[in-house]
Amino acid sequence: VSELWSHSSFLQVSLIVLYHIVLVHGLWYAPIYGWLLLVSAWAPRAPLVWAALPPFVICGVEKIAFNTTHFLRMLELRFAGPPPHAATASGNARMDMAAQLIPAHFFSEPGLWIGIAIAAIFLAGAVRLRRYHGPI
Repeated sequence: VSELWSHSSFLQVSLIVLYHIVLVHGLWYAPIYGWLLLVSAWAPRAPLVWAALPPFVICGVEKIAFNTTHFLRMLELRFAGPPPHAATASGNARMDMAAQLIPAHFFSEPGLWIGIAIAAIFLAGAVRLRRYHGPI
């Protein structure tokens, strides 16, 4: 990060941070936000417990029944952020960080589009539950 700051202006770094906040935190984590909205619309009490309980149960059942951890790895990848792309061969840290910020790389991830589709389903479910559930 210090390499990037030493060779870039404040405006460039500010735009990079804005890009990261809008794209990564707005789109990559959308399924998590959608899940939390759906559970908060459904759960009468303790929505945080109800939001965390199903993933733990799914991971436990998968481990007991199949002796695998695919669901847990999928959750880890979603919480860790988008996967990094191959670094450039130049070895320059500034160029490597800039290569990570190319929108085409981020938007070409299939996990992003699958996550956005799942987030849309969760959001539609939350809207439906809020509309027909009654007063909060």
